Amino acid sequence: MKKKVLSIIPAAAMVLMLLTGCSGIARVETPYTEAGKSYNLVYQCSTGTGGNPYKFAEALSDTIEKTSGGRINMDTLATDSVVSTADMLDAVGNGTLDCIHIAAVNFADDAVSALSSLPAGMSYQDYMGWYFAGEGQKILDEVMAEIAPNVVAIPCGGLDTEILFCSKTPIKSLDDIKGLKIRGVSDWANIETLLGASVVSMAGSECYEAISRGTIDAFEYSGPYTNWSAGFHEVAPCITVPGIHAPCCTYLLIINKDVWNGLDEQAQNIIKTSCQAMCTQTYIDDFYSNAEAWKKLEELEANGQCTISYMSEEDLETIREVASEYYAEKCESNPLFAKIYNSQMEYLEQTRGWREAVG
Repeated sequence: MKKKVLSIIPAAAMVLMLLTGCSGIARVETPYTEAGKSYNLVYQCSTGTGGNPYKFAEALSDTIEKTSGGRINMDTLATDSVVSTADMLDAVGNGTLDCIHIAAVNFADDAVSALSSLPAGMSYQDYMGWYFAGEGQKILDEVMAEIAPNVVAIPCGGLDTEILFCSKTPIKSLDDIKGLKIRGVSDWANIETLLGASVVSMAGSECYEAISRGTIDAFEYSGPYTNWSAGFHEVAPCITVPGIHAPCCTYLLIINKDVWNGLDEQAQNIIKTSCQAMCTQTYIDDFYSNAEAWKKLEELEANGQCTISYMSEEDLETIREVASEYYAEKCESNPLFAKIYNSQMEYLEQTRGWREAVG
């Protein structure tokens, strides 16, 4: 994973030097000298104020505001400030919101969740290659034209790998999940069901209470940093990795098309370049904060307060095989998903030789 993080950096290093500080997410203060029209955009993110997704949504708006010299203002609103997360895509399409920060896994149509993440799917480095060097942006434009025609979508950041399971008792193998009540969402919920779990659908915000009361036996939610911030180690001290169900998550800035067309060319370029810079900065920040939180979990394990289990390569390969069969069936019944999935698989095949060469 460290090699992947380092290999992402050069591609956007110049952008980051222009738009961000050398560390953290400090932004340059130098404004554009040309006077231009100012824009105040109503901007909501898909999460509450805790955790990295909100922090990164705020960092994006901060970067856009400062690199535009204050011409573009978009104060970050937490989810439910104007509409619920489930209603955000419709709201930006009809103009209730000007723009949103969201992952496709939050869309009502799970056919398009692969625009952001796919169980046993592409790494974050592959997503960035697909979007910026392959045909990912073209596919994104085509898909959004079908599901939300009055918007413009731009990749704007990403999250590191999640923890596979948080539970009260250790989950060391796929045999251990059979019959367990596990919180799951979207494609992963269907794959877990095929693997023998009894999947429970619930919001991530309900996981703490649900496992405390025994409503569920295990759940997946996010990476070490966000999970630690939520206090999950207090009620679910058994952790299973790696997070093959969520190798990464790519976020999107989605803007109402009328609003976008009303921006001048410089403002549009500021937004697009800021989004590209954040694609590097946010992933690196998330990886680092996860590494720091992971140290805390390892300390708990050393003190007998936590158990960390690792799925075997044999079990991981079983998950990949079950996922592949599931996706093949989904492609047959869902042309929209097939458009995304087949494009991603073609990208992986095109880059396979070099990926294997560098390990």
